[in-house]
Amino acid sequence: MQENEQKFLVYWKKSVGGESLKLDLKDLKDKVSKVFQYETDNYKQKLVYNLLETVKNNDQKEFFYILLKTINKPKEDYKKLWEYLQKNFDIMPENIFVNFAYTIIISIMSTYGSEKNE
Repeated sequence: MQENEQKFLVYWKKSVGGESLKLDLKDLKDKVSKVFQYETDNYKQKLVYNLLETVKNNDQKEFFYILLKTINKPKEDYKKLWEYLQKNFDIMPENIFVNFAYTIIISIMSTYGSEKNE
């Protein structure tokens, strides 16, 4: 990957307690896509609609409530997404919420038609 492409993948960085934290939108997209690939398109459409409404209303609490309720499943892919969200949620500035939320929504939408039987 070229250097100029790489710098746009990391949307936000912050150092907390000596640890460097970052919001890597490509990594987030990959984790979300992997989690939702097995859900039905109908389920994903309803979820996307609900998440879009929360973004429209700038309701971060409701967005995370819906998202966390949705990924409350004891599977490995979900666990990786939980860990990623846990690292970034409480230290993420409010002004990047919209890009974060749209990345999640677009990632879910990118899995339409990829339903697979487990």
